[in-house]
Formats: sequence, C-alpha cells, structure tokens
Amino acid sequence: MTTDLLQVKCAACNEIAHEPYIECCECEINLCTSCFAAGQEIREHKNYHKYAVRRNDFPLFDNCNWSAKEECKLLSAISTHGFGNWEEVAKVVHTRSKLECHEHYKKYYIENVQYKELKLLPETEQSLFPKPITPYIYNLQVCVNPPRNNQSDQHLAGYNAYRSEFELSYDHNAENIFNIEDDYSDDEDEDLMDALKVSLVKAFNTRLAERHRRYSIIKNHGLIVLNRVVSWLQRFDETLMRSKTEKLVSFMQFMTGMQFDAFMESLSLEEELLQKIFRLSDFRKNGIKTFYSATLYQQLKVENTIAFKEQKYLTLVMQNRYETQSLSPIKSKQCGIKDKKLKRTSLPLDIVGLPGCHLLLDSEKTLCSNLRLLPTNYLEIKTQLISENNKLGFLRLLDARRILKIDVNKTRKIYDYLMKEGFVNMPPVNK
Repeated sequence: MTTDLLQVKCAACNEIAHEPYIECCECEINLCTSCFAAGQEIREHKNYHKYAVRRNDFPLFDNCNWSAKEECKLLSAISTHGFGNWEEVAKVVHTRSKLECHEHYKKYYIENVQYKELKLLPETEQSLFPKPITPYIYNLQVCVNPPRNNQSDQHLAGYNAYRSEFELSYDHNAENIFNIEDDYSDDEDEDLMDALKVSLVKAFNTRLAERHRRYSIIKNHGLIVLNRVVSWLQRFDETLMRSKTEKLVSFMQFMTGMQFDAFMESLSLEEELLQKIFRLSDFRKNGIKTFYSATLYQQLKVENTIAFKEQKYLTLVMQNRYETQSLSPIKSKQCGIKDKKLKRTSLPLDIVGLPGCHLLLDSEKTLCSNLRLLPTNYLEIKTQLISENNKLGFLRLLDARRILKIDVNKTRKIYDYLMKEGFVNMPPVNK
C-alpha cells in the first residue's frame, strides 16, 4: 500500500490530520483542526503556544503547477510500483494522468534537475552521451510497451507487434557460440584463453549486428505483412517485368522506405515513357502525326485484325469442305483423310507498346508476335536459356524443354531462333 510522505497524525486523537492542520512552533507537535479548536493539551504542549497553519499546496519547482503534495505522492508511488508503471502511479497521484506523471518525472527529476539534493546519480560521459556497451552492443527491443496477445491477426503469425519480436529470431543459434567448456588447467596460456573469449564476443556482436540490420529493414519497409508487400509490387507488373521487380527488392537494404518507393515509382514512370515513345514512333512510321489519327488508326487496326481472323477461318472451313466433297468416302479413307473439327488459328499478337517491346530486335518482335508471346516472358526465357548455355558451353533442345516447361512447339521455335542468331551453341556431335 502506498503511503503519503507528507501524511501526519494528530498528537491528541491519533487520527490523520487532514490539511490544513496545526503545527506547534514551540514543541513541534501536529494537531488536527478539531483538537486545536477544542484547546487540547498533551504532554508539554499548551494551548497558548505559538502555532502555524500548514498546507502542502505550494510548488517545489520553478514554472511548475505541481504541488508539493502531488510531488510526494509521485515519488512514493514510483518507489512502490516501480519506474515505468505509470498507470498505477497515476492512480495514486489521482489528480494527474499517466502521461503527465511520465513527462513530469522525466523533466524535473532526470533531464532538468533544479536541486543538487536530487542529483543522486553523477553525470558522466556515458550518461550524457550514451554509447553501445560491449559485449551486448545492439538492443533489439524497439518498443517499450508490454507484450499483448497477437493471435487474432493471422497475418502477423509468429510476430509480436507490441514488442517487435519474432517467435524465431534470425540466426537464433547465435547465443550458442558461448557453449564452450570453461574448465582448463593452469598449464594453459591464460592470455590465449582471454583472446579466445574476446574473439567469441566480437563474433557474437557481428551476428547480433546482422540480426539488428535485418530487423531494421523489416521495420523501415513494413515487411511484416507479406501480402501487402506483394500486392504493392504487383502495381508495377504492367510497366516493369516481374523478374526485374523481384531483383530490385534487394535494394531495400540500402534505402529508406520513402527512398525505395520513389525509386520504384521513378523506374515505373521511365518504363511508361519508353513505351509511349515507342508507340509514338510506330505511329510516325505509319505516317500518323496527330492524336486523333492515332486513335482512329488503333480502332481500325483492331477491326482489321478481327476481320482478317474471321476471313482466314472461313477460308479454311471452305477449303476443308471442298476437299471432303471432292473425294469419295472410300478414297478419303484410303488417303487417310478424317473428319476433324477445325481449330481456330491464332493471329499474330500485337506487341507494340507492351512492356519490354523496345528491348527486342525486329526479328525477335516478329517471333514474339507469331508465337503470341509477351516480350517480358520472352526476355525471361531468353535469359534462362543463355545462362544455361554459358554454364554448359552448349544447349540441347532437351535441356531447353526441361527448363521452360511450356508448349514444345514454342520451345522448338525459340530454340531454333536462338541457335540461328548465335545466342546459344550447338551441342557437340558424338562420333
């Protein structure tokens, strides 16, 4: 139970003397107002002695609205409940909030001490300019709030947001570096053992530094909830390639959160400008010089593509009917002609203005258009095949199919093109 440092008892009735109370100036005893009004006399105290009326509502510090009674309650509560438990301290003070108690104690008892009697701790260079202390250099506790249950949020499984701690820390076996036997004989070199212990401490600090660095990256870039990070990166799929975006993520460690956001946005804007320039260049090649003409050109191009596709399909249908009717059923069986449903052939894909189109050669644009392959996907496939070729010194079609896992016909055409252009080498001929 917290006791008030300024609480006094009446010498006559032995009850708590509430303010204002009477203090005798000659015999130094305290009386409550009821006993003083009744003229009580006790021991050497007489009712005609000089007295003083005492109240503890005066401030102890300059430019402060805290009374001496509140100051005593604050110090008594801190000594009872401990420093930092401001909620319980505020309940004892009763007239101040926990934030006011915290700020007042920090200001008048720690940072700006006005009386020498309150400077209980000497001011040293370490207290004024704190520095990391060896061996435990890095303090990984970035939040002073007490732990709370975090199981309701499934996205934060394995992480306690109120203490900035993971259930399984990075390099959680770092502390095991000190699991060495400390018993050694007197014949062994003590200096050597001391050097070994210092080396272990340095190694431990290095591993703690790496753990602290990774936690700082996670905190600064908000990587706790992975789904939000992935959804944010998907914004750049239309301008930047997915493989390129995944590679750029590693640059987070060299930037702050705002710097990395500006970095990604600037690259995305650059890619948008390149696509727009490439699209305008295509318009200029076709003799288009106004935006209205460009819009009309795109509409007519779409309509022409649809009409050409339908015309080609109908031509194939009529050709199949003609060949089927010109041959008798017996001859058609002898010739191996069967009635099959025609598949709609795909028209070349219009890749103008798509991400990565400006990075392709003219022959590669034709290849991607005929195979209906996006430029970004083609560039990724090309990079994988060239990397495998550099690793082995050559590239076989079987290896290309094993790597790509796409349609075998597309794989064959891409492989033949890369072989023809000299991007990959032919496999050695076994004699």
